[in-house]
Amino acid sequence: MNLELSDEDIKKRVKLAINLLVVRDSYLLEKNASERSISHKLAEYLQTLFPCWNVDCEYNLNINERKILGRISECSERKTTDRVFPDIIIHKRGSTKNLLVVEMKKNKLNPKCDKKKLELFTDPQEDYKYSLGLFLNFEGIIIGDKWYKDGRLQKDS
Repeated sequence: MNLELSDEDIKKRVKLAINLLVVRDSYLLEKNASERSISHKLAEYLQTLFPCWNVDCEYNLNINERKILGRISECSERKTTDRVFPDIIIHKRGSTKNLLVVEMKKNKLNPKCDKKKLELFTDPQEDYKYSLGLFLNFEGIIIGDKWYKDGRLQKDS
């Protein structure tokens, strides 16, 4: 079981999953289905493309503890806790192997907290150390993406 993947390989597989979503589930995008419905379908495609990994939606655990992201509550007045539920993650359950974290928004909603989560989840100085983070913005069938690595937005996003 080879768990080593390059950033480019991860990105290629994710883009393929997004293309599958657009082709097979355009109805969800066109009819403005809930973010959870869209993320669930995307996670299904990701699982087929990352067969040696676990792909989970709104996974709230860090090994045996609740998933906490220090200082995330500072990003919004409405956020009262540092507990987090990433939209999609690719990881190995029960371990510290974290490959990709995905946050999604629809229709240009304020992504401030999602972007802060991606910075913290991918920061090598923080607890989770995801290899990559991805912010997806769905506007109907048009999808915008921004990649994060080492706690920062990548310039080629």
